[in-house]
Amino acid sequence: MNRKTWVRRSVLAVLLLFVLSLWGCGSSPADKASDKKPAAATSAMSQAKAAKTPMPAAIKQPNTVKASGTIEVAFSPNGGGAATIIRAIGQAQKTIKVQAYSFTNADIAKALLEASKRGVQVRVVLDKSQETEKYTSATFLANAGVPVRIDDDFAIAHNKIMILDDETVITGSFNFTKAAEERNAENVLVIRGNKELARLYLQNWQWRWDASEAYKRKE
Repeated sequence: MNRKTWVRRSVLAVLLLFVLSLWGCGSSPADKASDKKPAAATSAMSQAKAAKTPMPAAIKQPNTVKASGTIEVAFSPNGGGAATIIRAIGQAQKTIKVQAYSFTNADIAKALLEASKRGVQVRVVLDKSQETEKYTSATFLANAGVPVRIDDDFAIAHNKIMILDDETVITGSFNFTKAAEERNAENVLVIRGNKELARLYLQNWQWRWDASEAYKRKE
């Protein structure tokens, strides 16, 4: 073997060892950061805020309810979603229980207040974001004497529900906002006459009501 061939092979061997050492033992800062992401995500998930009280056993799994009663449906934008909700509120005679994420629709809030004035017991549970929003129906209702509580157990209290007289359920994607009525693609369902379905929604509402704090405006 001549000297030139020996030198070339020696250089290749050194380069190969260097590459193998990087592959097996070393890593770039970006690789290290990438390696840490799954662990960080897992840690964040494991530290997710738990509910103050356990979910009731009856709603801790999916439930199948027999079809009964009637279903009224409306869509938006400008398909009568807000009017459908307001009309249903006007038909309530005893109780209205509300769970809402964002609640800024003045007309729906006024309908709830009118129901309260005619003797209907109105109770409202809202997401914690409603304590700091510039305009929210939480202040309007609370100032008028309607009990309002804030659910801050979770990242978002994202329900959009009303339960009327323990047998009519209003649900769907429709937040109780002007945007939901005029700018968003949304849906509203008013399910009447299915007491078994209403019973499940009532258990969920009561669970969140009991775990929530009285509304206090935060600046």
